[in-house]
Parts: sequence; structure tokens; C-alpha cells
Amino acid sequence: MDKINFKDASKKIENIYEYNLLSKLNDHTFTMVKVENRVLDFHTHRDSDEAFYIIEGKMKIELENKIVELNEGDMFVVKKGISHRPICEGFVTCLLIEKVGTLTAENSPGTHKNNIS
Repeated sequence: MDKINFKDASKKIENIYEYNLLSKLNDHTFTMVKVENRVLDFHTHRDSDEAFYIIEGKMKIELENKIVELNEGDMFVVKKGISHRPICEGFVTCLLIEKVGTLTAENSPGTHKNNIS
């Protein structure tokens, strides 16, 4: 059991679109990803809320009736069952917190690493 510094963990990610599992807490995962100029399709998670914590950069979360702008240090929770899509118009490093099995290659394309640092 080691402490995790998000800035240090971010520096270890070599490739964009590489999802890195940092830790697990009960049935939830803490996954970090670097993304640049990417818009995902609208999708819904039926069984889990999803939290986005911005380590560096900024991004938007588009919901059915509004767009939430997130800057470095901001966190936003999308409740389960809510249709949403992440929008990254530049470079962002984001920590995702969600139930095990919520993050998949189908709803978040890229490389998924299951190593826990």
C-alpha cells in the first residue's frame, strides 16, 4: 500500500488515450488518462455514477440540457443513468472514479492498463 500523488502518476503516463488503473477502493477504480482533442459519443452508465477529476488542462461534460466546464482541480459527478459525453478540445489529464467494469474499451476507446502502481 503506497501513497499516490496525482501529478507524479500523470508524469508516468507516456501515451495519450492510455487508461492507467492507479488503485481500487472496494468496488470502485481510480483510473488516469491523458486525452487530446477528443469527443466521445453520448453514453449512459446504468449501474454506476462516474466522477471526473481534472489533474491538468480543461474539458467539458455535455449533458442533455447543459455543458459543464471543468478546469484543473475541478471534479464533476455524472449520476448513473444520465446521458453524457466528454469533450476535450485540447490536452487534459483526468482521473476517473467509477465502479469496476464501468470503464470499457467500447465507451472509452484507447489502451487500458490494469497495473496498480
